[in-house]
Amino acid sequence: MRQDRLLRNAAVGSVVIFILVTATACGRDTPPPTPFPAQSLPQAAPPIASLPQEEKEGSAAYQSRGRRDPFRLPRLMTAEKPPTVHLKLTGIIREGHSYYALVESDSSPGTGYVIRENDVVDSARVVKITKDSVVFEVQTKNSEGKLLTRYAQKTYVWE
Repeated sequence: MRQDRLLRNAAVGSVVIFILVTATACGRDTPPPTPFPAQSLPQAAPPIASLPQEEKEGSAAYQSRGRRDPFRLPRLMTAEKPPTVHLKLTGIIREGHSYYALVESDSSPGTGYVIRENDVVDSARVVKITKDSVVFEVQTKNSEGKLLTRYAQKTYVWE
């Protein structure tokens, strides 16, 4: 008990002395420290050669390396557009156990094709032909630049 009291008094005394020394030291005006003796300054560096005009105006390209491009909107904010096949389905022919489709190109009207499954027309692969529709497989890129396989269906309307 007596030792605890002595330790407590010593701690309080140390704090009081610290506060007094700090208060008296802060109130004094002390001269600024003297600078080191002057030394010779190094010579100025030669000017940097400027880049050719072509390199100055070149644009920087972002290399994603599998990461999302920070300058494009996230996938949640951009709506994915359905794939489009620029073909008009004009008829379907059945021969034996297989079907053939008659399609006309939208890009050059009057140009027609007779297609069957696994044919490629206007960068779309024919996946399946039924009695009233044709399913195309289209490779598209999403907003992040990744390749997506999408399917588009054209339905024949009997007249």
